[in-house]
Amino acid sequence: MAGSIRRFFTNVICGCVYNKDTRKRLRVILNSPMIDSLRFIKKNTGLRLKKVKTFIGYQARNLLISINDKYIFKFPLRRSNSRELTMRESRIVDAFARISPIYIPAVDVFTHRGVLVRRYEFIHGTQLRQMPIDVAMANIDTLARQIARFIYEIGMSDPDTLRDLKPTPDARPGYMYGWSQGDICDNFIVDMNTMKIIAFIDWEDCAFGDYSGIFTINKRSPHRELMAATLREYDRLFQERNK
Repeated sequence: MAGSIRRFFTNVICGCVYNKDTRKRLRVILNSPMIDSLRFIKKNTGLRLKKVKTFIGYQARNLLISINDKYIFKFPLRRSNSRELTMRESRIVDAFARISPIYIPAVDVFTHRGVLVRRYEFIHGTQLRQMPIDVAMANIDTLARQIARFIYEIGMSDPDTLRDLKPTPDARPGYMYGWSQGDICDNFIVDMNTMKIIAFIDWEDCAFGDYSGIFTINKRSPHRELMAATLREYDRLFQERNK
């Protein structure tokens, strides 16, 4: 009964919101146990919750709650394989944190009411996708070199601890083939003062396979020239390392 009443009022409230994205975010938040989640976060961190922001993960898989610009918590939403995805991401991050030329924040995992909750360090910076295009273009060479090296080093790595996650255990990395997290524009965090890429986040969908699509010029790549420059840097790096 309580769930039905909640859904009814959620539908009424969301029906008054015109913007589709805002309506979707509001629906998820209203249907989520926010108070319970905030209580867990307060107990987990020991912090007074002064600054709270909420986000909806890709395909509404997760509810993300940012606390005091210090931590981000990820709570699964109606996801039958959330436990598997959580442990998978934790393993991937542990493996690549030792390899990556760009910082990868750790994934801390906690159990709350029978589900696994992820906690991440809050990274102060700007998502690559959110950078003004003119700024990105003015620093295209600096950014492209960093991105290309990251893609190459991760792609050509072959950690033994992740062998069971590959399509076949004996699959070997090669040109544009190997480990990759495809959502480049959203997951690179840039220091706007130095143009240094300071972190790469969100490894849940990292997979082993053909990653040539990263460089594809399409609507999901707002900085098309940047990705083209990254491809040139990747090719140069691959040739230098594989003579």
